[in-house]
Amino acid sequence: MAPPRHMIPLMLLAIFCGACATIETRTTPTVGPQSSWEEIRGTSGLALSAPMIPFGARDISVTSVCRSGDRLRATAADGTALETPAVGHRSSYMVEVGTYVVGGDGTYFRRLFAKPFEVPPCP
Repeated sequence: MAPPRHMIPLMLLAIFCGACATIETRTTPTVGPQSSWEEIRGTSGLALSAPMIPFGARDISVTSVCRSGDRLRATAADGTALETPAVGHRSSYMVEVGTYVVGGDGTYFRRLFAKPFEVPPCP
């Protein structure tokens, strides 16, 4: 028995959409823990969740800090040069790489992987 004429477009749409669901779409970046920090930072859609280093009243992401002898240095968003003793701070930290996802309960960080970050020497 043939389906009613008005149901044919809906049936075709269901068949088409079912095929779409089986096509793999890549929603996560192709970078991973083996990637360089340049590759990770250059990949759109990624976010870093890094430990913060206190510089007096300001906290700066460890990924924006450099080491100069026994001092850590950074530049605040407003251009202010910051400096703090390196004592008590490690030379390497684990940084989480992920994406921000918007859900019913708000926006949250979804971790993809973690990668060690070496605090570089200041230029």
